[in-house]
Amino acid sequence: MSTFIHGGSGLTLDVGAKAHAAVSRGDCLEINPLVASGDEAYETRSLTSANTRAKQVSIVGIVLGSNGKSTFATGEDILLRVVGICDAALSGTATISPTQVLIANYAGPANNLIPTAEGGYATGAANSRVMGVVHEARTGAGLAKVFINGLSSW
Repeated sequence: MSTFIHGGSGLTLDVGAKAHAAVSRGDCLEINPLVASGDEAYETRSLTSANTRAKQVSIVGIVLGSNGKSTFATGEDILLRVVGICDAALSGTATISPTQVLIANYAGPANNLIPTAEGGYATGAANSRVMGVVHEARTGAGLAKVFINGLSSW
């Protein structure tokens, strides 16, 4: 077993944050790297254009929740899964399979990840940050089990 135990296990990292808007379980958000120093510095924001230098240091995570609590109001404390397995909101209506990788959806709908075929990747490609891997087959948009790595870069 690993000695890296942040978040409770060897392959899990959860970060506390404050919701910048009303959000739901499975939403993909980032910790806002541009928050003023007088703020708590853990406010979230929706995914925005990846083509900025500040985006290269932003941490991205999936909003965790439970069957009893799956929506959160503006300013409410939330927990983001930054590394590990979780249920994430996926875009798309095609068949989604465990052989696909996930890229951040900077073009909308907001707060979703886009499953795409594994393949070649261009380093530094704007708006194509790889975030994780699909772990279950499903059809259409909605929540699916994924491995997220919100510390990745592009």
